[in-house]
Amino acid sequence: MDSQARGALGENPRVTVLMATYNGRTWIDEQIDSILDQRGVDVTLLVSDDGSTDGTVEHVAKRAGQDRRIQLLPPRDGTPGVTGNFLHLFMTHRPDGSYVAFTDQDDVWHLDKLSSQIAILEAEHADVTSSNVTSFDQSGKKTLIDKAGAMQRWDHIFEAGGPGSTYVFTPEFHEKLRDALELLDYSAIGVHDWYVYAISRAIGAKWIVSATPTLDYRQHEANVQGANRGLGAYADRFARLRSGFYRGQFLAVARAVRQVAIYDDQVMADLSTLIGELEDTSVSGRLKFARRWRQIRRKPREGFQLALAHVLGVW
Repeated sequence: MDSQARGALGENPRVTVLMATYNGRTWIDEQIDSILDQRGVDVTLLVSDDGSTDGTVEHVAKRAGQDRRIQLLPPRDGTPGVTGNFLHLFMTHRPDGSYVAFTDQDDVWHLDKLSSQIAILEAEHADVTSSNVTSFDQSGKKTLIDKAGAMQRWDHIFEAGGPGSTYVFTPEFHEKLRDALELLDYSAIGVHDWYVYAISRAIGAKWIVSATPTLDYRQHEANVQGANRGLGAYADRFARLRSGFYRGQFLAVARAVRQVAIYDDQVMADLSTLIGELEDTSVSGRLKFARRWRQIRRKPREGFQLALAHVLGVW
């Protein structure tokens, strides 16, 4: 049932919002309030904590006791980390006909975030949507983080579909993606939103990245991912490229995609060739890969930079 039909019946779309927390007590109330205050939707907030020591768990438990829309999961097994925690949430939530959204613990959602994104899903007959965000720092300075752009053949192997905190899945696609993830070992995956985007694309998702920001993304010293802007962020990404972290992630994501992809034979063959090029660290292998620079990121400049870094032996 689409939103117009639900509106005629006086019903709002139901959305299950997945929040992975770790030492987020300082800003978590502002984030939770902006979720519970969403207009035109009925929200359930599902929270999984990853061993916080700053009172986050106790505070969320207190709020859950005051508002039945908040549910705090028991501590999970496994290695701590934001990737494992988000994927645990995604798999723990059994399909129930609700839309599914990711959230960080320290941002501020626009009050129409979910309703506007559901409208996009319905208007475009899409499976998943994400969006640009506006980052803000402690001084109040705001900056557009632009992740929109035309999708390329292999951009999902090399980048996320925008900030994970903007992802919204239809009920049907949540179930489909959950089934695909059950087939995979994601213990080597280091970035959950990138991985989820890749697997979604592999199994045929129609994914819309909206250019309109849907939240204010808080920049501070303690947040795990950051907005990937500024000299510090560039230095961190360069160090990760140099260390082999990103090459390992490219390969892990590409191999996972190959396991579940529904591509035609020609595209599957090209994926195997791409994996071979990533495995080949020789000069000739790096040059072969570099010819794909237009295929590997949504923004051509970023694709060229990544390919050039590979040719130069940075990764």
